[in-house]
Amino acid sequence: MQEQIEQLILEAQRARFNERRTEPRHAFVRPVLIFEGDALGIPGFSRDLSNLGIGVVTEKEYPLGSIAILRIHSTISYPVFLRSEVRWCDPYGKGWYLIGWKFLSVAAPPPGANRIPRPS
Repeated sequence: MQEQIEQLILEAQRARFNERRTEPRHAFVRPVLIFEGDALGIPGFSRDLSNLGIGVVTEKEYPLGSIAILRIHSTISYPVFLRSEVRWCDPYGKGWYLIGWKFLSVAAPPPGANRIPRPS
């Protein structure tokens, strides 16, 4: 078992070493809803956060340049709504995607922002 765990740790270290980011990232795991237009929010979870953007894991693939409003859960206040742009989207296992969102501006809550989608 230890060999398998060490393999996973090496993967995590290798991924961190290969990143070329100008802003430091912080581990940040919170529920996120992704709103496009008037559609019901698509659920996901954040993975990390910086001053410039956020990494979100979700089941939906987004094209580069897509604009959406992210509803990011806060444990100490109301949810935060940020207008954001997809900078990159990578497969993250079967049926999952890790998406890099760049923050553009603070946003008003979109219609239906407080409706939580039910699992299908």
